Amino acid sequence: MKNHLEPQNPVSRVKFLEENNEQLRVLTRDEENLYLLAASQPLQDIARVMVETGMRPGEVYRIRRENVHLDKDYLFNPYGKTKAARRKVWLNETAFSVLSRRLENVKGEYLFPGRVEGKPIVKVNNAHTATVKRCGVAHFTLYSLRHTWATRAAESGVDLVTLAAMLGHSKINIVLRYAHPTEQHQPAAMQKIQQRMAAR
Repeated sequence: MKNHLEPQNPVSRVKFLEENNEQLRVLTRDEENLYLLAASQPLQDIARVMVETGMRPGEVYRIRRENVHLDKDYLFNPYGKTKAARRKVWLNETAFSVLSRRLENVKGEYLFPGRVEGKPIVKVNNAHTATVKRCGVAHFTLYSLRHTWATRAAESGVDLVTLAAMLGHSKINIVLRYAHPTEQHQPAAMQKIQQRMAAR
């Protein structure tokens, strides 16, 4: 029998660069407006709900008529692997307006119906990609709208425990991936701290 040599991995001694899989893209108000103006339906309404509530794309696609409670300013999301994901999603005026209009104009149980009757829309990736190109905004994923909402919420003073609950996360450390306060926000935060200390 011939000597059997184990094949050696040719890159076993190569040091790989660290990967950064976090999506840190946060839209400015101008970018958001340009994108929404260029978006067709139902993408426009899906994007508005995401950037106004922080919901995941799949959660928005599957909004059912029976889970929208406009009289109490929230919708219930029954989907998710964890108890935290299954939550009440509170609505601001813009999200309220979008859902109210869709309740009135869309037939069936899903507010974003798909091509198959009785099923929700599956995805809007192609429409999103075309809209980004058309409006001239730098590339971002649809999920970036959730990042954008979370960052704005953090910059508005929402504490991380509350933010985690609103995003449907059971752990605070996961929220840190979504909330990326800008450097411009930091001086304002320092002013708030100084004012609170001076008032004591």
